[in-house]
Amino acid sequence: MAQRSSTIRVDRKRKKKGFNFFPSAMMDGYKVLKFSGESETMMLFAMGLAGVQTMQWMCVCAAMRTPDASEAAAAACVLANALYYLLIAVADGARVIFDTLPPNLPKETISLNCFVFLLLASMNVNAWIAAGMPKPTSVKSLVPKGPLATPMRVMMVNLAGFGIGCFFFTEPFVEQFVPGLLGKFAAGPKAAILMIISNAGLMMLMNIFSTCLVAAAEPGSADTNYRLLRAWVYGMFFYMGKFADEAVTASCTGWPAPARLPSFVTCFASLFFAATSLGSYPITVAKKPKTA
Repeated sequence: MAQRSSTIRVDRKRKKKGFNFFPSAMMDGYKVLKFSGESETMMLFAMGLAGVQTMQWMCVCAAMRTPDASEAAAAACVLANALYYLLIAVADGARVIFDTLPPNLPKETISLNCFVFLLLASMNVNAWIAAGMPKPTSVKSLVPKGPLATPMRVMMVNLAGFGIGCFFFTEPFVEQFVPGLLGKFAAGPKAAILMIISNAGLMMLMNIFSTCLVAAAEPGSADTNYRLLRAWVYGMFFYMGKFADEAVTASCTGWPAPARLPSFVTCFASLFFAATSLGSYPITVAKKPKTA
């Protein structure tokens, strides 16, 4: 672990940019065919959903890149990055290879994206190898334990419900939130929207697994657990912002949103519990030495 150096820091923060704040500009950059009307509104909302997950993992990466973070946890974060990039590249690459990519999304751009992600995955793997290849000692060690582990597990269980629904049951899950809406769209826009939501679900599940991987680097570490929970609380604030986004969208479009209230309750409750646990945890802020 003496070789922590800058190689461990390779690309731990670099993720897709634009999902959250500039989705239209991002679609232009990817040369996505234009959507129109309600399909465009839903596409932008779906991109924002994926963007929130990007922001959440970015918060974890930022917490692990500081000099005071555990070297083992930082190296595990690099490994998680490699897996993250690899799975997204495989998911999108399979659609290109088997010609199941929605017609609104250009093959050339998605193929280039997959190539870049595979390159970044290899860079992160090399950094993990240089750090001594730390890994969990057992599957059981992947379950967070020790100080602040309970609120972390609560937040993971809450997110897992959305991740499983978005990834494994994409269309029926969307129907629960906006019943009847997908039936209004043409095949191309509908497939593109479902693909983005499916990828968002994959990112949710990867955020859970990646956090478990980092926590397992030093099971029960108060420092690592505190950093992880703090990052998840920051990320959940972005996620809660999506509820405001959803409320404005529903108000402007008239879309039904029967699942919004129960989803808000579970998310707010888990966030409140996690934030309260974080705020009440006994920590001491180091004082700077006085200078002459």
